Amino acid sequence: MIFTVLLFVVTGLALILQDFIPAFDWAYGSRIFLVPVVFFACSVSVPFPVMLMLAFATGFIWDARNLVNPDYAEKLATAAGGGNIHFGDIGQAAWQLEAAIPHSGATFGFTIFLYMLLGSLMQGIRPLFRRGRWELPVLMTGVGTFLLLLLEFLWINFRRGGFVFPVEIWYHLLTTALLSMFVAPLIFFLIDTLARVSGYRIRYTGLTNRRWAPPT
Repeated sequence: MIFTVLLFVVTGLALILQDFIPAFDWAYGSRIFLVPVVFFACSVSVPFPVMLMLAFATGFIWDARNLVNPDYAEKLATAAGGGNIHFGDIGQAAWQLEAAIPHSGATFGFTIFLYMLLGSLMQGIRPLFRRGRWELPVLMTGVGTFLLLLLEFLWINFRRGGFVFPVEIWYHLLTTALLSMFVAPLIFFLIDTLARVSGYRIRYTGLTNRRWAPPT
């Protein structure tokens, strides 16, 4: 119980710190996407019901803080270099600002669905993480971040009624996923430390190899 509360606290801190993480101009406006990294790391550390609660809380707060109205979306599009809202402008805004921030074409609550979907994917490698193997979970954190951004942008395009993907969008998605994956080991180490401090056992017990011995 204490470990679960600590994970919610860490997720809340990640939501706050995300606003202070700068974008890198040399990386097509990409930045370290801390919120999904923390969520994916938590997803492989807790049972499925707790993961669903984390997905709901993370997605709900993210949408509540970042869902913008059409007027603000128009300002973003205008700032990106166009007077009217169309897909090229939305693409440029996503590249310059954040591909995962829902615009007027997004739907409140869709991020919750994405976190639940991708968290379920992370649950599939939870047994590997519980055996002390971090390699695949770290890699899947990058994959999950890329899928989160891509599905969000696909949904925005779907709601707009057309699909346009400037090449900068792909650079933005890939570099954001890579930058986020680089910090994933630190998050996994933090969660492992919190588990030890709170007395929560992430790893399986009783998995030692037992050799068969003939009866005497």
